[in-house]
Amino acid sequence: MTPGQSAHLSEEAINDVLIGLGTPESDAHLAHCSICSSKLTEFHSEMEAFNRSTLAWSEARPMGRLAEAPMSKVREAMFSPLVWALAATILVAIGVPLWNHGGHHPPLNNASVPVSVSQDSEAQIAQDNDLLRSVNVALNENEESPISEYHLLGASHPHARTRPELRKP
Repeated sequence: MTPGQSAHLSEEAINDVLIGLGTPESDAHLAHCSICSSKLTEFHSEMEAFNRSTLAWSEARPMGRLAEAPMSKVREAMFSPLVWALAATILVAIGVPLWNHGGHHPPLNNASVPVSVSQDSEAQIAQDNDLLRSVNVALNENEESPISEYHLLGASHPHARTRPELRKP
């Protein structure tokens, strides 16, 4: 009931009663008020009429092609797209690896790729040798080698590094 507005149930209170959430106050009001109880009765009768008409419509509606076709035709119509899809999937699953295996991609190893070796000129070799000499001089100036520090000059050590040798022209 809406307080202060009228002596009847509100639409919300009627909806609560219809879905089973009515209060004891709304049930007591419906027992005494013919207007509110007639709203509920009207709703129930409209719902019954709707249910009857939908049931009659579904029973009168023909089943269409499925009812007239034999079961083999129904299975054929249902599974034909599936069979084609399965066949296409198998072709792709077999065809792609065969296409890739058949030489349609670049070789994976570089053994067959020709490598061009450039020959350095004598002037370039002389310039490189000068650079290596200057590096050797810079390394030998003030730095004591660990080999000489630990007196390992005569012993060959597996991890001892050697300096690069100069190339001859």
